[in-house]
Amino acid sequence: MNFLVILTVILNAVIVIGAGHGWGILLIFEVLSPKFILTEGIHFNKFDSYDGRLLPVAFLSLIFQILLLISLKVKVWKLQKILIHTSCIALILVFFVLIKDFSESSLDKLSLLGGIPFLISSVFLLIKINFLVKFQ
Repeated sequence: MNFLVILTVILNAVIVIGAGHGWGILLIFEVLSPKFILTEGIHFNKFDSYDGRLLPVAFLSLIFQILLLISLKVKVWKLQKILIHTSCIALILVFFVLIKDFSESSLDKLSLLGGIPFLISSVFLLIKINFLVKFQ
């Protein structure tokens, strides 16, 4: 299970995003997002554009990736399962916020295609945690 958790975090961090006149990975914005979020705040009126959603999505992804990694160190099975469920589902929801206009925007389509491995890994992790891992 540790491998699947780490793989999910890595695949979420390397989701391809459109940035400026090129493309990059979400990890770049995750590293920069705390500074911008804490100094400038979140402007909810900018969520209509891909660029306006990018920093909040990166910040939330960073938080839930850290929680997912923390779940590896938790020894209590029920708490570990809750952390994995919450973090994984939150990462999926945050990803869908990023790509919400995929039918209209090429940037959203790029991120959708770049996020497919993350979605597959997340689904496998949720299946494994619910059905394949024995309760301790």
